[in-house]
Amino acid sequence: MSDDGWWGAELLAAAAPGADWARADDAVSFATLRVRTARLARTLTFHGIRPGASVALHGSPSFTHLWAVFALWSIGAQVILLEPSLGRAEREALLELSDPQYVVTLGALRREEDVFVPECEVLVRPRPGGRAPRTDHCLVQFSSGTTGRPKAAGRTADSLLTEVHRLGRLPLMPRAGERVAVLEPVAHSFALIGGVLHALAAGACVVFPASGDPGALVAAARRSEVVLGRPDHFALLAGAPAGVRLPRLRLAVSGGDALAGETAGAFARRYGVLVGQAYGTTETGIVATDLAGTHGPGTLGVPVPGVRTRIAGGVLQVRAARSPYPYEASPLDGGWLSTHDLVARDPATGALRLRGRAGRTASGADLLDIEAVLRAHRHVTDAVVLGGPDPVEAHVAGTEELRPAELSDWCRRFLGEHSAPRRFHVVPELARSASGKVLRDRARLHARGWAPPPGPTGRRR
Repeated sequence: MSDDGWWGAELLAAAAPGADWARADDAVSFATLRVRTARLARTLTFHGIRPGASVALHGSPSFTHLWAVFALWSIGAQVILLEPSLGRAEREALLELSDPQYVVTLGALRREEDVFVPECEVLVRPRPGGRAPRTDHCLVQFSSGTTGRPKAAGRTADSLLTEVHRLGRLPLMPRAGERVAVLEPVAHSFALIGGVLHALAAGACVVFPASGDPGALVAAARRSEVVLGRPDHFALLAGAPAGVRLPRLRLAVSGGDALAGETAGAFARRYGVLVGQAYGTTETGIVATDLAGTHGPGTLGVPVPGVRTRIAGGVLQVRAARSPYPYEASPLDGGWLSTHDLVARDPATGALRLRGRAGRTASGADLLDIEAVLRAHRHVTDAVVLGGPDPVEAHVAGTEELRPAELSDWCRRFLGEHSAPRRFHVVPELARSASGKVLRDRARLHARGWAPPPGPTGRRR
């Protein structure tokens, strides 16, 4: 497939050649994007990558990373995106699962995985015996793995273009000439599609932070009209040193995890902009949005036009034309894909309210409500609550003054005896996945030593 006849060629050609496509310390034009993508496509072809090849891509956050994605797509290859922050064992496990024919490594593998470099070297390594794609997915990503092992999910070219079109019809999304700070790694679904691909289509400029350090995140946000990030990014911005301002900001959108009310309130008071929501899954892409933040924290927003949803047994399901799973036989339930998220629909507005992950207390209390009660305690900095079928347990990060017995009394006071967690584990900080999301898998938390196996309640042994 030629580099000017592939499915995304119009995206790369949408803006004027001299306009800024992206920037970190310095800006890169759309003309440079097109030239570097075409040049890298020729290089990758020289190394044997052909249409229909499966290629795993990982390494340094960089402009080169995106040029490689577009170059591989222009060739007609299937791109398997791996998190730059994955450890060697995790990376090898995902390579074993996906079994690509080639591995493309960007830059030197080093400890500073979150440091952005403008350009870096490209290493192409064939994998003898690697497997050609069994589906027509052009993109394979892995779920965050917060509730178990990361799961591969594929997207077709048509599904990506459809999502870009749907995002472009939302009134508040980034516009031509605006700068969009994308604080998440582009290996994440919304960062890549809602951030990079939408910006391409709209003619907006993507701003990448120089690193994951607070100062670099603030600097990227300060020169942007739009900020896309996770809840922890907005908590960091809300707590930035006195004197920090975001003078250009008109839109802030959080995704990837539940946004705490305290974070949303602190950010709005600080900068005068409500934090909106973008909700979706790796399998389906965008599902619902509340970009203006009018429905408040805990609300996922209203389903995006064109996306069909239903609630079955309290769990949100999304209509899908086909299975998104490239490596396993997972037939859909009558064409519906479960998100495993418990939601309720507001009959007046149609907005979806998140109630937690599938798994509840015996009394039926929402897990997110329990987390909110815990976070309201003066010595608690964060909390995650795990539901049934095992006894409900809370993993709580807080100050040195925090005691498990105090938490038990606190929850009984505000939730009642039957809704309070049965176990409390106080830890220095909550465990997170490679993508930065809080882990919600009981076995993985216990295996990591973040909580003892069933036994006495209290701090870690």
